Amino acid sequence: MNTEKKYNYQNFMIFFTFLLLWISIQFGKVVEDFLAYVMVITLGILHGANDLLILSIKEKKEKTLIKNLIIYLGIIILCVLIYMFSPYIAILLFVLLSSYHFGEEYFGHKINVNLLFNSLYFLAYGMFIFSLIFHQSPTEVDIIMKELTGLTFTLDQIEVTLITSGILLLVGSLYLILTKRNKPKMFLEEIFYLMLLFLVFKTSSLILGFAIYFIFWHSIPSMIHQIEFISGSLSKKNFFLYVKKALIYWVISILGLLFLYQLVPQIELFATVVFVILFAVTAPHTWVMHKMKN
Repeated sequence: MNTEKKYNYQNFMIFFTFLLLWISIQFGKVVEDFLAYVMVITLGILHGANDLLILSIKEKKEKTLIKNLIIYLGIIILCVLIYMFSPYIAILLFVLLSSYHFGEEYFGHKINVNLLFNSLYFLAYGMFIFSLIFHQSPTEVDIIMKELTGLTFTLDQIEVTLITSGILLLVGSLYLILTKRNKPKMFLEEIFYLMLLFLVFKTSSLILGFAIYFIFWHSIPSMIHQIEFISGSLSKKNFFLYVKKALIYWVISILGLLFLYQLVPQIELFATVVFVILFAVTAPHTWVMHKMKN
């Protein structure tokens, strides 16, 4: 993404974050959660629907492509089996994978030290975002966790994760500044963004807070990078081409979501079904994005 488009999108992202922050203040939880589910089911799932196309571009050899396709489907099956065996382990893995994926997408083009440092920094950033969301909505976390797993995260666990990930981010950022790998201005901007997100998470419901970050701070930037990888540049034509190619996989995901919701009548929260779909999609998507970026 060139500098002009980068700043245009940052302005767009901040504007819609404030807009949804205002909506969360003006309307009740029902409206908030409806908007959140619409965003996650549309753009959220869509941003991972072109994984197979990216694999086919990344791997030109037929044998390698088939091997990667088997790995991709195997990861999905493994995720479903893990959830059936232990929903609590599944949600822990989802948080860890999503944390790394959020950090890699957000900082992957800004930070490049070595594999270990990058991985720890990406993971710390994502864990900080998750624990910040959870810390502002402990009651909702408790309800959803018990519906998903029968267990929950304690407030102490959330606070320890928040403090630990925050310290790792601070130490890592100071190292990047002192070694002159990154300018202090970048981290001052990130502090402002984190303060804005804190305000969003504190004001909105758990589901909407997650959706605002997931869509505007992760999914749309990821789609932009994918379009540039697939088509070479970002344009209206290439965007519609991306959507067209992703549409069939998006429809399959939505049908799977509806089928699962009807198949398991004891599920009381739609969030449970959305989580299972997101977990099954996130794990292989994280693997594909890592291959694309490396």
